Amino acid sequence: MNAAPALRLREAVSPRPNCAIHFIPEAYEGDKRLVVGRQSAGAGFLDALVEHGGVDKLYCLTDRPQIYDAFRERVALGERTLPSEWITPFDGDLLEEAGCVFMPGPVISEGAWMRRYIGERRYSVCGITHSVATERVIRSIRDFMVSPTQPWDALICTSLSARQAIEHIFETWGEYLASRGFTVGKTPVQFPIIPLGVHLDRFTRTEARIAAGKELRAKLMLEPDDILVLNFGRLDYRSKSHPVPLFRALEIASRHMRKGRMHLAMVGQFNDPLNEHEFRAARQLFCPSVPVHWIDGADPQTARDSWFAADMFVSLPDNVQESFGLTPVEAMAASLPCIVSDWNGYKETVVDGETGFRIPTIMAPSGAGIELADDHARSVFDHFTLISFTAQCTAVDIDACAEAIARLATDGELRQRMGQTGRKRTEALYDWRSIIAQYQDLWADLGALRRSARTVGGRDPSRQTVHPDYPDLFTMFGGHSSQPLELAMIATVVDPDPEYTLRQMRTLRMNTVARPIMLDDFEIDRIVKRLGEAPESVATLLSGLPEANRARGMRSLMWLCKFGIISLSTLQHDESPPA
Repeated sequence: MNAAPALRLREAVSPRPNCAIHFIPEAYEGDKRLVVGRQSAGAGFLDALVEHGGVDKLYCLTDRPQIYDAFRERVALGERTLPSEWITPFDGDLLEEAGCVFMPGPVISEGAWMRRYIGERRYSVCGITHSVATERVIRSIRDFMVSPTQPWDALICTSLSARQAIEHIFETWGEYLASRGFTVGKTPVQFPIIPLGVHLDRFTRTEARIAAGKELRAKLMLEPDDILVLNFGRLDYRSKSHPVPLFRALEIASRHMRKGRMHLAMVGQFNDPLNEHEFRAARQLFCPSVPVHWIDGADPQTARDSWFAADMFVSLPDNVQESFGLTPVEAMAASLPCIVSDWNGYKETVVDGETGFRIPTIMAPSGAGIELADDHARSVFDHFTLISFTAQCTAVDIDACAEAIARLATDGELRQRMGQTGRKRTEALYDWRSIIAQYQDLWADLGALRRSARTVGGRDPSRQTVHPDYPDLFTMFGGHSSQPLELAMIATVVDPDPEYTLRQMRTLRMNTVARPIMLDDFEIDRIVKRLGEAPESVATLLSGLPEANRARGMRSLMWLCKFGIISLSTLQHDESPPA
């Protein structure tokens, strides 16, 4: 895979590198019910571009006016407002002005095909990884190998583990294609690692927020010496995190409390009633000694207050659909020490022993999932069942987690020190101000590559369609006819009254369904009149048309021939072409 372009923080200059945002409303809704991580990340990115991007305007890429209206409403929610401009998918001039299209996910191969219509050097396409476990995403990343992606395109990887997963896709497909005798070069796409960010001001421990946290602790009936452990995120054992290891670790850790009592705040939303029943039943079975407070994540005020009510943050994801994990970064921004599973992007965000503790994980070895993958491929079960099966074969060290929770619960100075260190780490590495600057540096680097790098698999419009899946049917099925139209053929009017016949032909829709792909009626009439004076070669007729209309001219000649107004014949060796 290609090395990431060098990233550098820019000085604040205006305007800074910009992008056209491919706007899919649900991808940027961070406050909707049952919100998922990619939506929170999308909302954070959009807010950061408005607040810290230093751009002079926003570009919205969509083909629907109502989506553009939704975009304008969405970007007007913040304190800062910017003018916006609507770009449709094939508006080459505005897309070139924006310089880059930002897509809210990893499916950039589709964007590369769309760009091919207007020119591959007009702009860059940039996407971002969230989950890379679904078959749609895997197929899209696979398509980087054959789609018209270029060196000036990028897929931002939010973590090293996400990039390693992408590398595996290329390795397995390369191995398969090689077994079939194909040699496929490396994709030219850039794969820089840029983490997700947080809006630090939303997590700063102000006096008002600390007071709100104390009020929440009082509502939950916590005593001064009690310890509140916070788990924040989607409550779904199938696609996020299985709760039993956390419950068991808390039950063990609670026995080490010398004074006060341990509590758990589960802040989030359940996907369905069955999921909620399973969580609550698991708590009764495996964590009976620890009071658990279920806080609806759709209650924004209480959810925000929980960051400032808690003493520590614990998150133990075990699911492969996770690639970064934003909540530990938010917890560090709120000055909370973190206990997390040593998993996905958590490996890079939480520094073991400094900002918290990373709990060892172990999963089934390579090869143990082949049967599962094959069954999924033949629809024995769906994607969510597959990742749930995989999570059931992934373990987090419960005893190590219990030890870490107990250590933080009984050492206030350690909690404070780790919390402060975590806050400093987010200020240095995860502030959206610096993350947006890294995005913009990437877009600038991609722009430089558009000006200098060689085009990979450039298109010859005179003989190639944009997409091989959509071929020129006249080429593909050329073998169906006796012969194709040739430039040397002679066109001759054979209808005794072509003007009358043309009028009659045009009264029936069945004769004019191809009018949008022909020359206009005036041009066709002009050609017929010209041929009525003398036969001419196809080459001569087409030479009188603008180059952009010559394909229309060929189709129009065939239309005239189809309905018997003209004939098209090949010169015999003893004939001379018309003057």
